[in-house]
Amino acid sequence: MDEDSEGTEQTEFLMVCETGDIEPFDDYHDAYEALTAAVERDVEKHGEETARESGVIHPYGYTINVMRDGRDVTDDWTWNEPHKPLSMT
Repeated sequence: MDEDSEGTEQTEFLMVCETGDIEPFDDYHDAYEALTAAVERDVEKHGEETARESGVIHPYGYTINVMRDGRDVTDDWTWNEPHKPLSMT
């Protein structure tokens, strides 16, 4: 069982791009690594300011949604795991 899930519940981390692309991960660290890589690619391609302002909801336009047994527990994750961010700031 990975360190970022509780009990026997299945936790899934969805890296979401505001353009509608979703990439699922079983591990927080893998999802955050993919988010970081996507942001770095955008910064390299478009520049820091343009990349940062491209997101309407989140800076850079990427976030991680946390699902547990089909329920969205993103808000719970934010409160319980403040040292594990779900977006770039």
